[in-house]
Amino acid sequence: MVQTLLQLTVRDILQRPLFHKAEAIANEQALNRTVRWVHIMEVPQVGHLLNGNELILHTGIGWHDDEELSISFLQQLIDSGASGLCIELGTYTKQPIERMKALAQRESFPLIFFHEEVRYIDITQDLHAYFIHQHHKMVSELEFLSTQLNQLLLSGKGLQPLLTLLHQTTQSQVAFFPNGEPAQFVPPMPATQAAAFYEKWICGEMFQLLDIQKKLAHRPILALERLFADLLLYSEQELSEYQVLALDRFATAIAQEMMRTRYLEEKTRHKQDLWIADWLSGKHTPLEIREYLLALKPTMKLNQFIVCVFDSLTGRSTFKEQETHLLQKQMVARALFESEGFHLMPTVINDLLVFVLIDQFSAAPFQDRIARAIQRLQKTEIHQETSVYSYIYGIGKAISDPLRAQESFESAKETIAIQRDIGVLAKPFYHELHVYKILIKMKQSGSLEAFIDDYLGSLLTYDQEKSGPLLKTLKVYLALSGSKQETAKALFIVRQTLYHRLDKIAALLGDDYMQPHKRMAIELALYGYEYLHGPELTD
Repeated sequence: MVQTLLQLTVRDILQRPLFHKAEAIANEQALNRTVRWVHIMEVPQVGHLLNGNELILHTGIGWHDDEELSISFLQQLIDSGASGLCIELGTYTKQPIERMKALAQRESFPLIFFHEEVRYIDITQDLHAYFIHQHHKMVSELEFLSTQLNQLLLSGKGLQPLLTLLHQTTQSQVAFFPNGEPAQFVPPMPATQAAAFYEKWICGEMFQLLDIQKKLAHRPILALERLFADLLLYSEQELSEYQVLALDRFATAIAQEMMRTRYLEEKTRHKQDLWIADWLSGKHTPLEIREYLLALKPTMKLNQFIVCVFDSLTGRSTFKEQETHLLQKQMVARALFESEGFHLMPTVINDLLVFVLIDQFSAAPFQDRIARAIQRLQKTEIHQETSVYSYIYGIGKAISDPLRAQESFESAKETIAIQRDIGVLAKPFYHELHVYKILIKMKQSGSLEAFIDDYLGSLLTYDQEKSGPLLKTLKVYLALSGSKQETAKALFIVRQTLYHRLDKIAALLGDDYMQPHKRMAIELALYGYEYLHGPELTD
């Protein structure tokens, strides 16, 4: 077991040979002050020169028995967090100054007096050698600790051995707060005490107080842009540098262990693929669906379901060849969608990456939350060679009946199919497709081209033979609800020219082309023409 390196205190220093004849004026709190370095300082203004925890050696030359200067010097040391002051009595300071002693006692600040000449160079050499030795020892023990952590991670024994080793290494109270799960304490605490500790941590009272006193250190356990847990270390005394550095290593190891666990859980979830595929094929009864989902998470809300499909796997390596890569991607997706209020069930069907999203915040509109999650997923792939979420994707209709999940799945695939025809949509939600829902059905049935020819064939033939602008004129005229003035303005032509074109359109399509039923069919044919040939009419 790694032994915790103890910090050098004023009490420890007084036990060293060079201090055997020194007189110390210090209470228990002063004796327990930590010393991390030692300096000889004779200048009167020192506050800006200190980092804290230094033992200061002084001959008194800076104040020559001047009480005001001596009090100012001592106050600077106290304010700067110095550990103590050593004063050689004799040449420059004849005797301890009473006001300095009173101030030091009031502030629990140690004063150490040498009543005879002492070689400060010997003291600095002795203590610096000790500090350097302790530093090398700390580095060595941290390396040994890293080896132990690696062995524990490879053993796959879980989090508890890591928390136990953290306690054994630091001899301090360990508190671990995983999100959504009960807190863990090593050594264990009684339930009432643990609850009180947790409440104080959550409210910040204990954290703020002990953090100031350096008796508590906190590390967030972060991975996949998500906070998984909080790790705290608490001691009755100020934590040493070694204990804090050890905590850093444990925080990294715990994050790795939690990621490993999540990966294994994701791999287990991957076995749900067949069940999800059957669900999206309509092969499960409502009772089977409900029982299965609630077995996964008893508190799950089953109010709204949305299927999202990514087309990124088409024409690429098979799923089996990139299984590990996809599992990692799905772990990221799960974290991001959960943060937006969705329970995610991912699977792969016919080279399509499929996300079944079960909305847990159904009171809030789902569109913005899904869009945010996908945008964040796409940002994670900016510097990656292999992209999954940055290609065409479609979001199906929202359904409340889980038995109709197949409808959401089919509508998501339909959204992808439409984008293959017309290009990537900024908002690829099925409910935003409107007329495209009709056009793709007509295209799939083979009736779209015939429909376009029935209503626009004569105009298309005329424009091809005469290089005419009738089709574009018709589109603008219909879009502006038959306003001749606005149409002429939009086309940059005089009204007489527009009248001539409209007369020709009426001759080709029939005088009744603006009647509601026929006009609706003509507008649908115009959208169908653009669907097949692109938006040339907007040029």
